[in-house]
Amino acid sequence: MLAEAFADRAYEADGRLRDRRYPDALIIDPTACLKQTLSIVRDGVVIAIDGTPVPLQADTICVHGDTPGAAARAAALRHGLEAAGITVRTPR
Repeated sequence: MLAEAFADRAYEADGRLRDRRYPDALIIDPTACLKQTLSIVRDGVVIAIDGTPVPLQADTICVHGDTPGAAARAAALRHGLEAAGITVRTPR
């Protein structure tokens, strides 16, 4: 089983995803998605909505396809990861 983290969702200080009823639960800015993903991939940490660093190990990164602009965010994320020297591949 692979552990999954989210490029486009905010996290709480206890490691849970921020409830979607809050307007800041979704991260739609591609730069913010990349920043969060790089922190998860490189450092094993996600910065919670309140600024708390939360340990988070992930084998895969998810971008929610039901959020408007998801395809463009995913493409920007892939480009940014590759530009940072991180290999993007299909999980095995």
